[in-house]
Amino acid sequence: MTRILHLSDIHFGAVDERLVSPIIALAHDLRPDATVISGDLTQRARPEQFSAARAFIDRLPGPVLSVPGNHDMPLHNLALRLSRPFSRYRRAMGSDLEPMLSVPGAVLQGINTANPLVWKSGILRPASAARLATRFTAAPAGTLRIAVMHHAPVPAADGTPADMADPATVLATLSGAGTDIVLSGHTHMPHAGFAETAAGVLFLQVGTAISTRLKTGTNDFALIELAPGSVTRHAWLAREGEGFTAEVATRFLKTDTGWQAVAVP
Repeated sequence: MTRILHLSDIHFGAVDERLVSPIIALAHDLRPDATVISGDLTQRARPEQFSAARAFIDRLPGPVLSVPGNHDMPLHNLALRLSRPFSRYRRAMGSDLEPMLSVPGAVLQGINTANPLVWKSGILRPASAARLATRFTAAPAGTLRIAVMHHAPVPAADGTPADMADPATVLATLSGAGTDIVLSGHTHMPHAGFAETAAGVLFLQVGTAISTRLKTGTNDFALIELAPGSVTRHAWLAREGEGFTAEVATRFLKTDTGWQAVAVP
């Protein structure tokens, strides 16, 4: 069984420091095969915030795959955002904004959905879509194909519409590329679900792992266990900075018509 630790929206510059050491210790106790961070490493894309995020990531169990979020571009420095929106992210995290990672039974492909022209909302670029299709096509048969992106083309847990340009086309593109699972963040609300027009794609969102920018009253992350034909998502929640505890586990089975949620014994 392959285990993926999924964090998002860590927002260095707006971090609950009480949670940093506990989540590092717990991450190592869970022994994942890989760690994923689906964007918003910083609050305002400042150099010192990226340095703090880099130091945090270096303490996580590797390998670590991360992608930029909208907060990882300058907000107020318009000239830098339009000319070199990801220069600070690249300096801290490396030049590849859409990295790929292979683990037993799965291939993970990062997608950079951050849009410097709009800042908050996401976009799927044609080059990103082509790269996703190429890499997923090359993956061995039976491999789970997992896309990692900050924005998702599905509504948030509270029903807020997808904060992404042309979500219907994005859904069709993900489905057409053979995507099995999308890991995302952005909404600060954990959520698991499907889309009628992309029944073969399972969308798994987490909220904010360690930031003070809460929307649900809790911080959270997920441990995702992959097995042939099934995915089990274990939610870990922290209330009022008191440390993380295991909460609900949800299992999904891959069928000929898409994913189906089943009870966990």
